[in-house]
Amino acid sequence: MIMVLVIIFVLFIASLGRSLGLHDSYAKLLLKLFEFCQKKIEKAERRVEEDEEEGSVVNSSNSVISRDVILVPDPRPAGGDFQENSQISSNQKEFRLEDIFDFIKTGVEAVIEDEVTMCFAAEELPAWNLLTRTNKNYQYISFRVTCIWFIGFFLRYFILFPLRVCITVFGVCWLLLFTFLVGCLPDSRFKRWLYWHGSILCFRVFACACSAVVTYHNRENQAVNGGICVANHTSPIDVVILANDNSYALVGQSHGGFLGVLQSGLGRATSHIWFERGEVRDRELVQKRLKEHVQDETKLPILIFPEG
Repeated sequence: MIMVLVIIFVLFIASLGRSLGLHDSYAKLLLKLFEFCQKKIEKAERRVEEDEEEGSVVNSSNSVISRDVILVPDPRPAGGDFQENSQISSNQKEFRLEDIFDFIKTGVEAVIEDEVTMCFAAEELPAWNLLTRTNKNYQYISFRVTCIWFIGFFLRYFILFPLRVCITVFGVCWLLLFTFLVGCLPDSRFKRWLYWHGSILCFRVFACACSAVVTYHNRENQAVNGGICVANHTSPIDVVILANDNSYALVGQSHGGFLGVLQSGLGRATSHIWFERGEVRDRELVQKRLKEHVQDETKLPILIFPEG
């Protein structure tokens, strides 16, 4: 019963576009926990380094190549080689094919393990820092970090996860019901007004389900009807965030399954554009519909992504 009341209260607050500040406080608390755990992990790593033998080389966890860089050839032993080269001028050096191997090896290593590529290799942490995943086995850092881990596990999977699932299910049901009812209305100013407010309410519920903390800047530059908004690599979560502040007509790949159900519901209520990228005829039709859309000031601003 308490969970139901909490869900109803959260949905009511989300529908009004208001916040009690819990999301912001939760995010600040997580940042403090990350800083605390990071300090504990750094202390543990320093203790491990102090226990290691002096002169031991610790390879980077991101290293792909185990290498000993030697750009200067090893000095050749005195004896036969010296006698063979005794007739060569002192300012000349006998060329051997293996002399270039060290330089080739170093060049290939620089190509494979350049600084840019290394930036995208995730470091394996000895212990969970409450944020990233690690494939290493559990390593004890401190009692307080362990307690925080268990508290976080309980909070995530026994409180937040069921709450977010319930809010998401409600949001999907409300979106489908709302778009069905709006789709039954004739095209009019009232229908467009109703869809604008109802769609924002639906997407605010979705944003609440993922505990989104969103801050909008420069609202005076907000898109208006008949306009075009460009967003690179737009995904469903990007649409949810953008649609919290304004209502958009969407252009995207036609999907099946769960996303297909949502697309069908949205397309029933207003003029979204769904198409198949592999069909040349669909692409030509999209170009035509885009031109018609932007010329009609009564239609919602259209959200497109140039890669599509």
